[in-house]
Amino acid sequence: MRNSHFNSRYIIVLCIAVFAAIMPLNAQDQYPTSEHQYNDDIHTFIIKRLRQTTQQREKQMNKQIQQMLINLPNAEKLYDETFVRIKTAVVEDTTEEGTPEINYVYEISYNCHHFEGTEDDYPSAAYQWNTSNSCRAICNLTRTMIDEELGDIFSPGRKTTITITSTTDAAEISHIDYKGEFGDLRYMPAVFNDENVRISVDTKEGITTNAQLAYLRARGVRSFIEEKINSLKQTENDYLYVTRCFDMTGPHYRRSSLKIVVHGAFDEAARSMEAALMNDEYVDFNIPSREENSNSKTYALIIADEEYTAPLPNCDFASNDGDVLHQYFVHTLGIPTRHVKVLHNAGRQEIYNEGIHWLKDIIKAQNGDVHIIIYYAGHGICNPKYAPYLMPSGIDVSKIRAFKSKNGVMPSGIELKGGDAEKVLSQCISFDTLTGWFKKITALSYTFIIDASFDGMQRSGKEFFNIKKETKRYRAPRVRDDIVIFMAATGDKTAYSFIDQHHGFFTYYILKELKGSRGEITFQELFNNVTKNQAYESSLQGKLQEPTMIIGGQLGDNWGNRTFINN
Repeated sequence: MRNSHFNSRYIIVLCIAVFAAIMPLNAQDQYPTSEHQYNDDIHTFIIKRLRQTTQQREKQMNKQIQQMLINLPNAEKLYDETFVRIKTAVVEDTTEEGTPEINYVYEISYNCHHFEGTEDDYPSAAYQWNTSNSCRAICNLTRTMIDEELGDIFSPGRKTTITITSTTDAAEISHIDYKGEFGDLRYMPAVFNDENVRISVDTKEGITTNAQLAYLRARGVRSFIEEKINSLKQTENDYLYVTRCFDMTGPHYRRSSLKIVVHGAFDEAARSMEAALMNDEYVDFNIPSREENSNSKTYALIIADEEYTAPLPNCDFASNDGDVLHQYFVHTLGIPTRHVKVLHNAGRQEIYNEGIHWLKDIIKAQNGDVHIIIYYAGHGICNPKYAPYLMPSGIDVSKIRAFKSKNGVMPSGIELKGGDAEKVLSQCISFDTLTGWFKKITALSYTFIIDASFDGMQRSGKEFFNIKKETKRYRAPRVRDDIVIFMAATGDKTAYSFIDQHHGFFTYYILKELKGSRGEITFQELFNNVTKNQAYESSLQGKLQEPTMIIGGQLGDNWGNRTFINN
C-alpha cells in the first residue's frame, strides 16, 4: 500500500509541485514536502480512520450485547456479577509471503465472580460449550455479531485465524468419560501452560489429565463455530488452541474465550481510501490553514453528542463531526484555540453550565463586540406541535414506560405520548430555549449549525422513536430577528450520516465547502453549494436530504453576505 507504481509516484510529485506553485505561501506548510512524507501521511490517516470505524462499531456491539444478555431466557441468564466484553482492533501485519495486510481482530471474553451456590463457569468435569452459561453466552453473542453485524468483514473466502483459549482448575482428574463428540483425537497440536504439546483423547481411555480437559473445552467452542456461525462456514479458518491449568481450584478457573483475526480484512477499503485521498475527497485530511488567531472576535461552542444511555442508540459520527469542525474553526477560520469549546456527550445541564454560560460571560465581558457560533450534532425530536428539540446525551430513560419491555430491549419505532413524552422533552432543549438563552444579550452575530433529525429517525435511517403529534403539518420555528440557523433538514425529514466519510451528510458538505474556499465563502454561497452537492450525493445513496435555513426577519437578504471570518 505504501509503495506505488512509477506512474502514480510521478503524478503525486507533479501534483505536489503544482500545489506549491499556486498556493499562498502561508498555506504550503500544511502539505507534505516530499513524496515519502505524503505517502506516510496518507497511510497514517487511513489506519487512523479504520481504527475510528472499528472503535465505533465496538461501542455499538458492546451496547447491543448488554441488551441481548438481558434478553436471555431465565435458565440461561448470567448473574449480575458476570461481565461480557467485546474488544476489536485494526492490526498491521504481513502475510507468510511478506505482503503487507491490514487485519481485523475480534475478541470476546467474560469475567464473573463466584458466589456460594451460583456459577456461570464450566462445572468441574464438563467440556461442552453449552454446559457453561458464560461460554454459551459468548458463543451465541459471537454468532449474532459475525452473522448480523460484521458481514462486510467476515466475507466469503477471507482467511481467519481463530484462537480458542480454555482453562481448567487444579482439581485432580482420575477419569472422565469422553463420548467421542469430536472423534478420536491423535496428537493434536495445542499450547498448554505456554508450551507446545500434542494432545490425544479417545473414548476408550477417556479424559485423565487437565491438559485433555482444557483442550476438549476448546474443541467444544470450535464445534459451535463450525455448526452455528454461517459466515465462518464460508471463510478459510485456521484454529489454534491455547489451554492452561491453574494451580488453584474453583469455578472461575474453568473458562473459555475467543479471538478471531480476519486477515486482510481492510486491504480493499484501504486501497479505496487511498484513491479518494489522492482526489482530495476527505475533509479530515490536509485541512487548510490561515494566519493563527486572525479571527479573534469569533467564539464557538461545539456540542457533539454521540453516545446515549441504553436502550437509546448512539448518533453515528457525531463525535468526529465535532472534532474535525474544531480543527476547521481553529486552522481554516483562524479562530483562537481558547475561543472554541467542544463538549462531547454532554447532557442538558452541562450544555448550559459549561457551554452557554461560558458564551454569555464572554459576550458580556466583550460588551457584545463578538460573533457567536453554536454547532450541535446529535439526536433530535419534535414535540406534539412539531416544535424541534435537541436531545442531549445522558437522557434518563429509566422512568419512560414505553421504553421498557419484558426482554429489556426498546421496541423500534415507538410513539411516546402523555407523561412519557413530557419526561423526555423536559430533558431536551427546544429551539426557543436555545435561542432564548441569548434573548437579552446583544452580539455582532449569532449563527447556529444543527446536524440532527427531528422526524423520529436515526442518522442511519433506522427508526428511532417519535412523539404523538397534535397537528398534521410541520411548521418551521420562528427565531429572534438577528439569528441565522443552518439546519441539516426540516423537522419532518431525516438528517442522515455519510458512512464513507464518517460524518453527518450536512456537516461533511459544510466542511468540504470550508476546505475548498479556505473559509472565504458567504453564507449564501455556502448554503447553495451544500444544498446542491448534498442533495446529489445523498440521492445517489437512496436517502435524499436537503438542508434548510431559519433566518431572523430583521436580517432580510443581508444574511447571505455574512461569513465565518470576521476580522
